[in-house]
Amino acid sequence: MVSQKGLLAITFISGAMVMVFEIIGARLLAPYIGTSFYVWTALIGFVLASLSIGYYIGGRWIDKKPQVELLGYSLLAAGIALLIVLFIKDDFLHWIIAHVHGIKASSIIASFVLFVPASIFFGSISPMVSKLLLTELNIAGKILGNVFSFSTIGSLVGTFTAGFYLLPNFSLTHILFGLISLSLLLAIYIFLMQKKWVLLIVSFVILLASFIVSIQEKKTDYLFEYESSYNSIKIYKTVDYHTQDSILMMQLGRQRAGGMSLNNRPLPFNYLYYFRLAEYFQPHFSSALMLGGAAYSFPKYYLNQYPNARMDVVEIDEKVTALAKKYFHLDTQNPRLNIFHEDARTYINSCQKKYDVIYSDTFRNSISLPYQLTTVEAIKKQYDLLNDDGLVLVNVIQAVEGKSSLFLQAEIKSFQKVFPQVYLFADGGKDQRKRVQSTIIVAIKSNKTFSFQSEMIGIDSLLQKEVKNLQLSQQALYDDYAPVDYLAFRGM
Repeated sequence: MVSQKGLLAITFISGAMVMVFEIIGARLLAPYIGTSFYVWTALIGFVLASLSIGYYIGGRWIDKKPQVELLGYSLLAAGIALLIVLFIKDDFLHWIIAHVHGIKASSIIASFVLFVPASIFFGSISPMVSKLLLTELNIAGKILGNVFSFSTIGSLVGTFTAGFYLLPNFSLTHILFGLISLSLLLAIYIFLMQKKWVLLIVSFVILLASFIVSIQEKKTDYLFEYESSYNSIKIYKTVDYHTQDSILMMQLGRQRAGGMSLNNRPLPFNYLYYFRLAEYFQPHFSSALMLGGAAYSFPKYYLNQYPNARMDVVEIDEKVTALAKKYFHLDTQNPRLNIFHEDARTYINSCQKKYDVIYSDTFRNSISLPYQLTTVEAIKKQYDLLNDDGLVLVNVIQAVEGKSSLFLQAEIKSFQKVFPQVYLFADGGKDQRKRVQSTIIVAIKSNKTFSFQSEMIGIDSLLQKEVKNLQLSQQALYDDYAPVDYLAFRGM
């Protein structure tokens, strides 16, 4: 017979497992669907709904048959559901990308299929334990309080364990295997106490199967794959669809975050050449700040192209910098390069330096910038960091007009609240205004006038990509209200 302490321990552990599963779920979905608030909303919503269903079902089951072995059934079923997730997650999410259009639909379908079944069975644990412990009606409040207290404390422990220990140190496959093992071992313990030998053997066989699945090596074309504290990082060789150049690519989540030409092109992607516009608008610059490092494509070019200039780079993920050094020839010992590993917003909030140019190439997902960098308050901080003739250049992936331009419109409006001059350049040119493309916002601190003509090699052709007659129907973004993901994905 399972003791009262044993039942409360099961409640505690199941509460912890639910939260570990939910938190790693966001990282599991990120490489395929991203990390927008749509993903988090669908994930949290379905887990909460599943737990509610589990509470209802567990209560009805235990009322009909108040036996401890029902806990074993739920834990066994949860283990099987988790094993299915471990087995199908990659193929299923690849299918989602190929067949489901729209971030909202993708988030809903993926969260429902992968996270609902196991969460329902975990949710059934607490009401069943409550019934099994409830022997006297006059202490019902105490019993129920103990059960839900242990479950909630377990959830708290699971949350911190997942975020501060498991994700930084273990792969998603190993964490999932750990959840499966823990669920099945609890089931085995219950079946052993209840002498349910067939179910005990079944649980052990499934545990063995999950171990086999977890140790199988995935066939992949990636040169390197890693789950850091901030990113799902992949490095692989590919071909740039614009230039047909061979590229060594760094991917963070679903975003192709940086690369290096394998054919010795100075810059791997066309949009990076637009950062050269700083040569025209501020020809005597000597100091720059780069928000977002990734593969350090542009910082390497900058240090090589401008031998008398220095650059500070803010990259939140130390692992990304280490991989840029290992795979992308980043020289971290260059005396003209300083790297800061922190969030870009916290850096600009506290920075006391002055710069001639600020380059911003940060992305939260494939087309959306981190919202804390998009607001008027963040832009004002960048304005204050610039010298008198300084400028900011920001890469934004949007259309110039239409539904797919809503975020770009809001961001330009935000820059216009702070800077006296704001211009837009589109890689696709003036005639492809409704196509999603790389666009570069150039915000200039001075009131100096420009002819938009240059004799510098390569610069004049970039200046001709200026987009005029912009229709800005969106409001500026503020820390208090910045629906960046909503606007960015509205027309996708």
